[in-house]
Amino acid sequence: MRCACFSVKVSYLRTPETTVSKRDRCKDRMALAAAVFVLLFVIYFWSVRMWDLVQNWRKVPNIRPADTVAPVQNAPLISVIVPAHNEQAAIEGCIRSVMQQDYPRFELIVADDRSEDKTLQIAESICRGWSNCKVISIRDLPHGWTGKCHALDEAVKHASGEWLAFLDADSKLEKEALRLCYNEAARNKVNLLTLIPKFVVRTFWDKALQPIFGGMCCILFPPAKVNDPTSAIACANGMFYMISRYAYEKIGGHREVSELAVEDVAIGKRVKAAGLGILMANGRNVMQTRMYTGFRETLEGWTRILSACMNYELLAVIKYLWVHILVSLPVLAAALYMYTLSARELWPDWWFILPCMCLVLMSVVSYFFLQEMGLPGKYAVILMLGNLMLIWVYAVILKRILCKDALHWRGTTYHNCRYEPGRLDPASPQAYRQS
Repeated sequence: MRCACFSVKVSYLRTPETTVSKRDRCKDRMALAAAVFVLLFVIYFWSVRMWDLVQNWRKVPNIRPADTVAPVQNAPLISVIVPAHNEQAAIEGCIRSVMQQDYPRFELIVADDRSEDKTLQIAESICRGWSNCKVISIRDLPHGWTGKCHALDEAVKHASGEWLAFLDADSKLEKEALRLCYNEAARNKVNLLTLIPKFVVRTFWDKALQPIFGGMCCILFPPAKVNDPTSAIACANGMFYMISRYAYEKIGGHREVSELAVEDVAIGKRVKAAGLGILMANGRNVMQTRMYTGFRETLEGWTRILSACMNYELLAVIKYLWVHILVSLPVLAAALYMYTLSARELWPDWWFILPCMCLVLMSVVSYFFLQEMGLPGKYAVILMLGNLMLIWVYAVILKRILCKDALHWRGTTYHNCRYEPGRLDPASPQAYRQS
């Protein structure tokens, strides 16, 4: 009897320890499950990026100056249009890169948009030496327009070309660019061709931020899908795109997208919806751009671009915010730590497979992605820092959408253009086909 009582007491005394042990094991299993989920998601994310890269190699042409291209027959006049707002540091290099083109028939129109620095004077002094180069000065901004859209619309009125090539003032072209781009557009029978440029990166933050933000654009608009006529995904890159005047007028030109912060994306969408043909090409060998020169300017610029590219859709912002949190360095490091603690005991022979797959995929895809952008693969080691800044940008976008902030762009606040869904997509794609 005593033994039985003693046994019961011992059992009773061990119950709390047993309960604690079970709770610890349950916590360990939950931590392991969470870690495995994160690692599998990271593998999935980078596998999709690898698939996108492979599709880009197959379906996105790479324009190279060394390519042997027959001379342009019956070359149409191309009007190159450069909008410029306070671009005194970049405008000379841009103009000279255009005027050295080996394409036989082109003109350059520089549209100075209310610049407060010496942009206008520099442009006028350079253009005096060429008869096919002219500068127009724009001093007012009508209601319902963004500055860039209005400048481009005004410049088109002075253009005589059968094709229009829009080039940002902070970009430069190699001398073969116009000829090769027109030939590529004619060969593929498209009415719009746009380029993915080589990003000029000089500072540490250039190297950390520009590749990750450029990569985000490729996630939103995979170039291979842009080039796929059966896909609804479309965009143009405002740094450089050339469009036939026929297509430009058919979709309504910049008047159709006058209030949008990413008018280039909207124009690309309308050209594709009209069935006029669009082609995105890798232009790292014929074009380079340095979009921003400072840390704050870069973050603010990409906040505007990415939010507008998602048409200020709250759910889209939340989705990509969580995606990039899950693949961020702190979350990945925590997942690897929690996974290693338990997995080495549970699966001693193959626990290392998941971590290795993550690290290999991240390294390989980052390396080749940077190569596609014309950047050294060694910059891959700081992409994770750029991803943290991307998360910050998404958080800022989220706040601005919730507060319906007014758009601020290049020193102008547009109270009629807020962080809320707009007319990024064409209202009726069939209307273009019927007109």
